[in-house]
Amino acid sequence: MLAELEPSAFAPLRAVAKRGRYPEEVDFIIYRGGEALCVVKVFKGRPPYYSPWAEVFNISQGASAEELRHVLCVLHRHMEPGDVLYLEYVGDKETLAQLQRGTPPGETRLGKLLEQCGFKIVKDWYFPEGGLEGGMKLQAVKP
Repeated sequence: MLAELEPSAFAPLRAVAKRGRYPEEVDFIIYRGGEALCVVKVFKGRPPYYSPWAEVFNISQGASAEELRHVLCVLHRHMEPGDVLYLEYVGDKETLAQLQRGTPPGETRLGKLLEQCGFKIVKDWYFPEGGLEGGMKLQAVKP
C-alpha cells in the first residue's frame, strides 16, 4: 500500500521523505549520490472520499531510463489495483515529441517504462486544468 511506502524502498537510490501540503501527503525526493533525480508525491488517500495516488515530477535530465524505471516499479509494488500514477513529461523531449506526432501514450518512451512496470496507460494530460495540477503528464493505473 502507498500509505506504507518508506524511503528505504527506493534503494539503491536514496530517498528523503518530507511532509506534503496535507496530512495524507508525503513527498519523497529521490537522489543518486548528491543529485536529485525526481520527486515522488504520494497521497495516501482519504477514505471513503479519495483514493490513493502518486505523482512523479521534477525529473532530472540526468536520470537514466533504468533509474526512472526503478522508481516506477517501486511505486507499482506498493500500489493497490485501481491506484493511479501520474508521470510528468514536461522535461522529456522525446516523449513530448512522440506525443506531438500522434504516438499513443503507451508507445512513448515514458509510456513504455510505465508498462514495463505493469501499469496501464489511461490518459495524456497534455492540458492540465490549472491550479495545483502541475505540468503535462501521463496518467496510468495499476490494473
